[in-house]
Amino acid sequence: MSDAGAGPDSGSTADWVRGPEAAWTPLPDGAAPEPAPVHGAPPPQVPPTAVQPFGPPTMVTPFGPQLPADPPPPGHRNRGLIIAVVALSVLLLVACSGLVGGAFLLRSTKRDAAKPATETRRSSTTGSPAPSPHAAESAEPVPQGPQPSDYAATQISDLNNVCDGILYYPQSPKRAGKAPHPVVLLIGDGPGNHRRQDNGYYYDEGLSKRVEQTWASEDPKNVQMVACLDRVSTGATIRRCKYDDPKPDTLTLLKASYRLRVYEVATGRKLVDKAMGGDEQACPYVVLVGPDKKIYAEVSDRSLVAALRNLVKR
Repeated sequence: MSDAGAGPDSGSTADWVRGPEAAWTPLPDGAAPEPAPVHGAPPPQVPPTAVQPFGPPTMVTPFGPQLPADPPPPGHRNRGLIIAVVALSVLLLVACSGLVGGAFLLRSTKRDAAKPATETRRSSTTGSPAPSPHAAESAEPVPQGPQPSDYAATQISDLNNVCDGILYYPQSPKRAGKAPHPVVLLIGDGPGNHRRQDNGYYYDEGLSKRVEQTWASEDPKNVQMVACLDRVSTGATIRRCKYDDPKPDTLTLLKASYRLRVYEVATGRKLVDKAMGGDEQACPYVVLVGPDKKIYAEVSDRSLVAALRNLVKR
């Protein structure tokens, strides 16, 4: 006979109770049955107990409202306040030091900038302040005007440097002693044009070799003066001049003004500076023609010799 259908009134002495798994399990003889759980009511709360673990003790939060922590002792509060005051004082001291140092640095910079660039040194012999080499170099003036040439003039064209105020030739003879004083005449046809030597303007003075060497020497080593004649302006038309050689052509003759300057070759000293007009207004027999087919009235030979005579013969 199966036990599955037996109930509590069965002939067995064991009592049957329903466990948590809804199965009936026998109880040993004399054991009291456990009370069955009552549904709907929470199990009783057991207050937790502090357990001492291994290691340092830990604080266990007690039940109930948390009480406020005890205030720190007065000694710790005063100590923190003192530390804060000391730290603030150090910061203020550092800041003030920075401001004072910056002010001194600024004053030092301004003072250095206000100092002159040149410094003076005292001479070991006299004790008086002597300028430094840098000051002497900066104070040295830049050369102005014509400079002495390191070499002698070898060609008459070299004397253009004297006319242009570039060089003079100390190796040449000075205008001194007894007359005559040799001169050469260089004529410029306009700004930027190279001057050419006039070899025939003196013919009224004679044709001897001595006269030639006085008025139109070809050796610059014998020349004491150079006369520079430059055309500086042009004017109205004077007339038209016809020529047949090398081919028929008509040229316009214009008025012109000139400037005559005379220099001593050895020193560059200016002896004469005067304006002269182109008084030769007849059509010239031989003429140099430019692409504009214009010719200009020239200073006559007689006027040139008259302007130079006193310098040459006295």
